[in-house]
Amino acid sequence: MQPFRQIINDAPPSFQLPVELHHKRLEIIIWPLSEQSKPATRSFKSLLMKMPNVGDDNDFARQRDFGRGGEKWDF
Repeated sequence: MQPFRQIINDAPPSFQLPVELHHKRLEIIIWPLSEQSKPATRSFKSLLMKMPNVGDDNDFARQRDFGRGGEKWDF
């Protein structure tokens, strides 16, 4: 549907508007929204299940941390 647009030169107080907008020139646009069903809530698990299966488990495995060797204390 197409939106409905109308310009009102003197906004009546019957509209539920802030007081500072009463008796001002306004443009009113009525945009009909399409009737959509409420979007289904998706769980975190369902999002993970939709991820593509790429790579091998070894690609994501944590490598052994060799560090800097043993600690040395300078006295």
